[in-house]
Amino acid sequence: MVFKMYNHKNGCILRKLRRDDLSDLLVLKNESWWGTHKTIVANEEDQNKWFDSIPSNSLFMIAQISILNADLESFGVAVYNNIDYQNRSLSISGSIFKKHRNSETSKIGFAAGLDFAFEMLNVDRVEAEVLAYNIPAQNLEIDYLGFKIEGKKRNAIFKCGKYYDSIILGMLRSEWENSQRVKKLGDTCNKNFSHDKMFKIQERFSREFGSVA
Repeated sequence: MVFKMYNHKNGCILRKLRRDDLSDLLVLKNESWWGTHKTIVANEEDQNKWFDSIPSNSLFMIAQISILNADLESFGVAVYNNIDYQNRSLSISGSIFKKHRNSETSKIGFAAGLDFAFEMLNVDRVEAEVLAYNIPAQNLEIDYLGFKIEGKKRNAIFKCGKYYDSIILGMLRSEWENSQRVKKLGDTCNKNFSHDKMFKIQERFSREFGSVA
């Protein structure tokens, strides 16, 4: 039996990273190693050391989707860094496996990752970062998900002998809650829970047993 930690209504399932995911994560890393990771070159030993040293304020979730309505296949990873439980904020990023990279899969994965942050990690603010030249990513995060541009970091990312600017994005809980995308999903984004159902159960309990003092 597969434990579906977060079963999004768009079909994406998120579960926490396990050690047996590291080989897949190494493939993902090697598909885009040039300038996007702190460690440029890594092997299995490096991956295991990294796994054992993940800080408590970071969380890695594997994104999966059902293939032929049966088997689950991993198609990406959602990354939450600098999780601040006092100020209820975090930084979010993610990556999709090369063979799954298309506009629809990206929408599914990144939407589920964002909704998980607000719905399950209970943050009030989410920050993201996108390279200035990456127009498809900007269209996804700004136009589709609703992030706001908050600033720019000049010459922040080095790739193949050249520096690129990075755009800082942010989203508040109120902006997420009031977005048309989220409103269309109903009372929750998660298939595994319904506020409406819980309210009905509570009302029935109150009718049968009276209110609890």
